[in-house]
Amino acid sequence: MKTPNAIQVLEQKLTSRLDSVRQTRARMDLAHLHTWIGEHLSLLGIPAQHLDMCVEILEHMSDMKIIWLHLQECSGCTESLLRTQNPNFETLIFDIFRIEYHDTLMMPSGYQATRVLESTVQNQHYILLVEGSVPMEDAQNYLTIGERSGYEDLLHTAHNAQAIFAIGTCSSYGGVQSAAPNPTQSHALSEVLQREVINIPGCPPSDKNIIATLLYYYLFLESPPLDRFHRPLWAYGKSVHDLCERKGAFLSGKFAQDFNDEGMQEGYCLYKVGCKGPYAFNNCPKVQFNAKTSWPVRAGHGCIACSEPNFWDNFGALESPMRQQSFFTYQSKCMPKPKNLPTILHQSLRSESAKRDFLACQSLSKCLFVESNPESSTMYLYADGAFAQILTLSFETNPKLLLQVIRSKNKQGQSLYENYRKAFGDHTAWIDSLEETSMMSTNLYDAFKSVLVLFGVREAKSADLLSFAKECKFPYVSPFGLKLKQESIQQEGQIAGYNWNLNKALSVALAYCVGGLDVYGLSYSLAREVVDMFMDIAKEQDCAIVCEGEIFTHFLTHSPCKTYLVKQ
Repeated sequence: MKTPNAIQVLEQKLTSRLDSVRQTRARMDLAHLHTWIGEHLSLLGIPAQHLDMCVEILEHMSDMKIIWLHLQECSGCTESLLRTQNPNFETLIFDIFRIEYHDTLMMPSGYQATRVLESTVQNQHYILLVEGSVPMEDAQNYLTIGERSGYEDLLHTAHNAQAIFAIGTCSSYGGVQSAAPNPTQSHALSEVLQREVINIPGCPPSDKNIIATLLYYYLFLESPPLDRFHRPLWAYGKSVHDLCERKGAFLSGKFAQDFNDEGMQEGYCLYKVGCKGPYAFNNCPKVQFNAKTSWPVRAGHGCIACSEPNFWDNFGALESPMRQQSFFTYQSKCMPKPKNLPTILHQSLRSESAKRDFLACQSLSKCLFVESNPESSTMYLYADGAFAQILTLSFETNPKLLLQVIRSKNKQGQSLYENYRKAFGDHTAWIDSLEETSMMSTNLYDAFKSVLVLFGVREAKSADLLSFAKECKFPYVSPFGLKLKQESIQQEGQIAGYNWNLNKALSVALAYCVGGLDVYGLSYSLAREVVDMFMDIAKEQDCAIVCEGEIFTHFLTHSPCKTYLVKQ
């Protein structure tokens, strides 16, 4: 029997949901909103052929209400929602959603507003949307709504809510209020409530991210697939950098030097003037703001990573790239550890007999052995009583030839090469003096060495990269896109192997270097991505991983958790 694919599962859920709601009377006719609903379904990844089914489900949503609670915030999230268009906000709240309580927008006030709130809470059929962080401890009374503190009001409304949405970065992570020294003892909803909270971060988030996620819950009565920060993957699954219209300029090594130069108007990348797009996961370039008028990078300022935890503390150097000297603090609050990691063991096992003895002691029937040190890099998979080498590393390490490969690739590579020469003039002259003899290697540490040479460390040693990485002050990964490509199985019954193409990732790393990323950030990102590649293989093979080598020992046990997306 075949396992249903994602589209089939989606259709089964919609069919079941439609059968359920058809038992109630349709409350409205949404024929005039087919186009609008279809656009939001497209954002969610729901195929167009399911539009009629989804519209009918929404027409029967007669009893789902919304409570929108304000805590410590600036009302920017509400302002973002008010600027929705086609349809306008009035159509949205009267024809789609029933926002029963929103103390900024509702006409009643005082006792009348409280009565609406209490009536909705007692109804026990509502979704709670919270804008703003929660003051706690000695500062709890700083926010008092009627006779209750903000914390008490949250507990009161959260108790019967079918689902809870944290709207904006303040409610998702604590926001700017929780920045050091956090005088109001500000907390995120997830730190206060002992139940699932769907985070829609951003300062503010796009109206599309709020509305489409609500639509998903209405349609399925469950949260959409979430990342490890409990953000909907459909909206926060890719980095701002990956979606940015200026990414082509980045890959060409074209960077605005300041906010007044010609490159700003010509669409050059803003990384050099502080854009944090590579570290931020949000769909701002795609959905934009103010009825899709624009978004910050198009308007001329770099992304400030406002959809990430503790963005004010961790990305406070707003108009400087993530260099060692511009990084001044790091806050790990609200940053969970990755889930579903394989069992990680550290052991030096050189011979096959030693590996077998170890497996017998650990009662492991399947295991991945990864060895990486200055002498060699290998990876073996033990399964069904046999060992198979499944890693094939083969790459050029001569920096002169590496640059020639980048230069000859395409116009983008040619531009990157020329901009690299401008930024590293003296060093590129030294590289030009090298011989053109090919130096192919199968050792990971040789790749580290050649990368450092390109970044100006002429007498680089294999261990230097790890040394720089350990000294790095900011545990954020600038993604280079290192990938281990799974090769086809050559003979039936054999295990597929993996090969690593360094050239593409090296071009990205070179662009970061031209844009201002220093050797510390480069080294940290490269070491983290290498470790994560092997971790992903262990998860893919569903087995424990036994590691040998300093890179694994340090980055699997001592470094802060990675901050980029981990798909569950």
